[in-house]
Amino acid sequence: MIMNEFPVEEIIVAGGYLGIFGLMIVNGFVSFPSSQILYIVAGFFISRGFFNFYGVAFVGALGNTIGNIILYEIARRKGLTAITRLKIFPEREVKKVQMAFAKRGAWFLFIGKLLPAIKVFVPIPAGIARMNRFLYTIIVGISSYLWALIFLALGFFFGKSADFLSRYTVILAIIAVAVVVIFYRYMNSKEVEREMDAHT
Repeated sequence: MIMNEFPVEEIIVAGGYLGIFGLMIVNGFVSFPSSQILYIVAGFFISRGFFNFYGVAFVGALGNTIGNIILYEIARRKGLTAITRLKIFPEREVKKVQMAFAKRGAWFLFIGKLLPAIKVFVPIPAGIARMNRFLYTIIVGISSYLWALIFLALGFFFGKSADFLSRYTVILAIIAVAVVVIFYRYMNSKEVEREMDAHT
C-alpha cells in the first residue's frame, strides 16, 4: 500500500469517482491526503482501464475546488484568527503568502496553486482579501484541473511503462524541486522578512 497511514488506494477502488471526489474535497480544505499521491494512484488505475482519464481529472478538480472554496469562505468571513485556530496552517507562512498575494493578486493565486509547497495556503489570503468569488472559483478550478492532469499523467505512464518512469522521473523531479526551491527562497528572502517586520 502506498500510504500506510491512509487507505487512498482502497478508497479509490471501493469508491470510484465518488471516492476521488470526496478525497479531493478534504484535500482542498486541509491538504490531506496528498493530491499528488492520490492522482498518481488514480492514473495507475486509469492505465489498467478502471477509470476515464479526463473523468477523474474533472471530478478531482471539482472536489479540490469545493474544498478550496470552503477554506476561502472561512478566511473571508472569519479572518486569519479563525484560520490559525484550526492549527493546520502555520501563521507565519500564511502571512508570507498573504503578502505575496497582495503584490500579485490573481497571478499569484494561479501559479501558487501549481506549487506543492504553496498551494495549500493560497485560498487563505484570497479569502482575507475578499477576492471576487467568481474570479477566485474560475482560477482555482483551472489550476486544480491542470494539477490533476499533470499527476494523473505521471501515474498513467507509470502504469503503461515502468521504463518511461525510470527514464524521466529524475528530470521531472529536478524541475519540480528547482521550482519549489526558487519560490521558497523568495518567500524567505530578506525583502519578504523586512516587509513582515514592518507589518508586525
